Amino acid sequence: MKKIKHLLTFIVLFLSFTVQDGHTESVKEYKRIVSLMPSATEILFAIGAGDRVVGVTRYCRFPPEALNLPQVGGIMDTNYEMVFQLQPDLVVLTNDGEEQQQKMDAMGFETLAIETKNIPGIMDSIRRVGAKVGKEREAEKVANAIQNKMDEVREKTKDLPKPKVMITYLRPLGEGSIREVYIAGNKTYFDKIIEAAGGVNAFQGVELVVSPIVTPEGILEMNPDVIIELIGSLDQTPYAVDEVKKDWDMLPELNAYQNGRIHIFSKPYVSLPGPRLVKVIEDIARVIHPEVDWN
Repeated sequence: MKKIKHLLTFIVLFLSFTVQDGHTESVKEYKRIVSLMPSATEILFAIGAGDRVVGVTRYCRFPPEALNLPQVGGIMDTNYEMVFQLQPDLVVLTNDGEEQQQKMDAMGFETLAIETKNIPGIMDSIRRVGAKVGKEREAEKVANAIQNKMDEVREKTKDLPKPKVMITYLRPLGEGSIREVYIAGNKTYFDKIIEAAGGVNAFQGVELVVSPIVTPEGILEMNPDVIIELIGSLDQTPYAVDEVKKDWDMLPELNAYQNGRIHIFSKPYVSLPGPRLVKVIEDIARVIHPEVDWN
């Protein structure tokens, strides 16, 4: 009888470590998560852990539920007093936020540092967050959706001509001119998206660069066939799409201008790395190769 009792105790203890949310490892159940990154907030909600998020940054605007959560400032001006008041059992932050990490360590809060600057980093971050909060299956589904979209787009465009594509995401707007244009270099996930979508990045610098600043002369030298401007906060400016496009009248020699292939992407998700990267990939593919049936 005593042996049976010991055996039952062992089984209960074993199951407590092996059966939790369908996984094979013990997972701590985090109930109060603070997200210090918009991408982390989106990941947490996308994998079904949004109900555990108790604090976000002022830039966390998706999903809509995030807007109703307490805000803890931004990346550069984090409100550490508010974070402390929220008493999180997990803080998700960027892996290059040294000051944030030090502050969290000093307050004794557990952290998870992630990196979302490129597609492998995004995929890895989704999976790591999922593993941390016991949502591995859900995270794998989200990551697989991104990979499947990349594969689908690459397959549909592999035998098509490869136009030169320039992606911009910051410049003065509505001036009737083009200057100080920040573009996607060859060290961004946009470079990989362009390649998968059957194009080539108009920027072909020898060194790996994230966001080079180019002049009108530099743009003329690259002479892109397609220009995609990512202005996710256009609704917060006094300018309409037509006014933004009119700035390009300064460079009528460009192939993209002459062929009417300057596109303004103003959806909020276009410049936010995270689960909605699936939408970005397809949006970009559609304008690079409009001749493809994307339905």
